[in-house]
Amino acid sequence: MLPVLGEIIEREAHDAGKVADPFCGSAAVSWFMAANLDVPVIAGDLQSFASNRAAAIIERDQQVDISLAIGKWFKRANRLTGEILNHFPNHIRSVDPDLKCSATIAKQVLGSRKFCATVLPPLFAKIGGQWPISKAYGGYYFSPYQALIIDALRQTMPKQTGHRNIALAALVEAASRCAAAPGHTAQPFQPTEGAAPYIIEAWKKNIFDYTRSAALEMAALAAMQRGKAITGHFSQTLDELNSGDLVFADPPYSGVHYSRFYHVLETITRGTETEVSGRGRYPSREERPVSQFSRKSEAAEGARQLLVKCAEKELKLIVTFPTEASSNGLSADDFIEMGTPIFSEVERELFDSNFSTLGGNQKIRDARKMCSESIIIFRP
Repeated sequence: MLPVLGEIIEREAHDAGKVADPFCGSAAVSWFMAANLDVPVIAGDLQSFASNRAAAIIERDQQVDISLAIGKWFKRANRLTGEILNHFPNHIRSVDPDLKCSATIAKQVLGSRKFCATVLPPLFAKIGGQWPISKAYGGYYFSPYQALIIDALRQTMPKQTGHRNIALAALVEAASRCAAAPGHTAQPFQPTEGAAPYIIEAWKKNIFDYTRSAALEMAALAAMQRGKAITGHFSQTLDELNSGDLVFADPPYSGVHYSRFYHVLETITRGTETEVSGRGRYPSREERPVSQFSRKSEAAEGARQLLVKCAEKELKLIVTFPTEASSNGLSADDFIEMGTPIFSEVERELFDSNFSTLGGNQKIRDARKMCSESIIIFRP
């Protein structure tokens, strides 16, 4: 949708002093605006992995040569990982199992889970530091070796702010691409014969290679003007704006909290250990960000608050939302009905899109679904 949306954003931002993306998610739109608009971008999200991903680009107005920093970073991580691996010189396959045979995958995966839960924690206690991925997700989303590398990379990131933002965003990107999970990291593949090939493929992916590739790609991008990334409620992002500024809002459309699907990435970003449970290895609900847009009883109030605050601050607002009713109970018509009385002009464009159903597994519902998306422009 970005080519069409991008033209609308560029057109509506012509007289803005700042632009905002208060539900930045993957940060694709924040990055686009930062690269194409000569104004600061203010990006926000309830989830810290999303705001950090945005920060990696929008808070810099220069490209970065990060090659040397990556090399030093990886050396530090390798040394730290080596402190663990040196304890298993004769049993390295406990850390890095040689997955080849689908028939024995269950035994190997279950053995890896037990290894991460019982053997590694006493070593971590001696070495010190935070090892949340190994403890919570080793043997599940990642092999024990992959999990150790992710934790080591998280603990040894560059100290320089620009490099550090890129490094963390790249590590999150790498973990997302390497996770042994179907689509969103909501639940890991279970060690069944049918899922075995996918686990084997995922566990053989090289975390270092994926991290390097993502870091170099991000370092080559930069904003036209430095912006700001915020972790918090959308109102905190809007507070940074003045009359005449532009807001792009793509609020949640699901009745299930998005933090359920990205908890692994959030754990990496936070870098602290937490208790997990269930098949998905979820942190407790209290530790996961909660959006009123993903509570059916509160979604309409969330939409009203967004519209009213933008109208009161005289902000131009672009909202993207499914045209038909979503699982949180809202539709594009609801935004138009609430916004028409408080904005001078309301305009809608329709766009066909193929969106994720968040957790569809082809049995209960399809993983993706064609729908009509509305791009709604509210002008003060």
